[in-house]
Amino acid sequence: MFNFLKLKPITIAVLLFVLSLPIQMISSLIEERQQLSTLVHHEIANSGSRDQWVVGPILVLETEHYQQENLVNQQLVKPYSQVQLILPNQMQINSDLNSEIRSRGIYQTRLYHTKNNWTLHYELPAKLGFDREPQVSPTAEVGNVRLKSARLVMGLSDMRGLIGMPKLMLDQQQLKIIPGTGLDALNGVQAALDLDMLLIKPNFDLTLQMDITGTEHLSMLPIADQSSWTLSADWPHPSFVGRFLPIKHDVRSDGFSATWQSSQFANDVKTNLNKCLLSNTRCVELKEQSFFVNLVEPVDHYQQSYRSVKYALLVLVVSFSVFYLFELLAKLAIHPMQYLFVGLALAMFYLLLISLSEVLGFALAYAVAAAACILLCGFYTIAVLQSRQKGLSFTAGLSALYGLLFMILRAEDMALLAGSLLLFVVLSGVMLSTRHLNWYQLQGNAPSVNDEKDMAE
Repeated sequence: MFNFLKLKPITIAVLLFVLSLPIQMISSLIEERQQLSTLVHHEIANSGSRDQWVVGPILVLETEHYQQENLVNQQLVKPYSQVQLILPNQMQINSDLNSEIRSRGIYQTRLYHTKNNWTLHYELPAKLGFDREPQVSPTAEVGNVRLKSARLVMGLSDMRGLIGMPKLMLDQQQLKIIPGTGLDALNGVQAALDLDMLLIKPNFDLTLQMDITGTEHLSMLPIADQSSWTLSADWPHPSFVGRFLPIKHDVRSDGFSATWQSSQFANDVKTNLNKCLLSNTRCVELKEQSFFVNLVEPVDHYQQSYRSVKYALLVLVVSFSVFYLFELLAKLAIHPMQYLFVGLALAMFYLLLISLSEVLGFALAYAVAAAACILLCGFYTIAVLQSRQKGLSFTAGLSALYGLLFMILRAEDMALLAGSLLLFVVLSGVMLSTRHLNWYQLQGNAPSVNDEKDMAE
């Protein structure tokens, strides 16, 4: 008589292939929802302020150099305009950052508000770096330098993130701040300096207070010979990237603090800054030399849901393997449709997970979806296996599997190790529990004694 158990592994393999189709559809749905969430995130940022890149304060000098120009039968003295950037010798920035959640429908994005204080010291070069002493109103002679204007500029990548009016003090004297920088490659604000004061007082101190809001990323450009930035924040998941990492940082459950330092020997900011602001080149290289922090979600619910789907095949294989072992050991006949219904219930878990996590958060959504699927499969398997004990055993095993999967999903750096160990433990459990089974005998096709001798020979 033909034994249908021989075909059951093939039937199970076909069912696994069929169930992989809705699982793949759910995986595509997760990607679509994540893309929609990203789109909403950009819309919120565009309606408020995007990530911020802060540059300055920089001293900008506009000058005219009188040079001789030879024409036919005559010589003329003409002024030629030049813009020069002078950077501070020392810069210390202290920032306090508070984050908040902005929502649009069921989607959320993280914004930050910072209170920033700059302390700077300038030591201007002799003759402001020119061959001759610049003057406010020189005579039109070859070699003379006219100082047309001097201003301090503060660059901000998204001016919508400027909160209130910045307060700029030069040696205890408050300067008037106006919009714009006068530089095509830099958005921000500026404050004019008195030219006579600049010529007679080459060393001065600056303090600046400016509040900024932005989205996720914040970076400061170390423009001084000696630059440092100390940041304190209430978000416990910072990401420090870029060419300059903090020299020290403290990440706690209620926030973090970090300190960056850089010097003119460690970066090429001065060269790249001149090329970026004056000729609009090498701006990408300039941004790469910034102090950079990113406020990240360590693992958001879309990433966790997508990672959970990758384990769907493992859950199905383990569940179907248990059913198949029950068939062999308990001499039960489980119809392929019953396999299919259990598989669909297990696949439904991932659809419930992604839909509930957008409203409840991942942890609570996982608990609700897992409890619903476990209870459904538990009641169904009690009837299918015709035994309360076997049904409850299957339910307990499925619960343990979902629990282990949740711990893997919550892990970050150890996720691969935990997943590998789970696979090894599952395979070991199946091998050890079936090590004494005679598979030929269970299928009613045990080899005879002569066959065993032939096989041994």
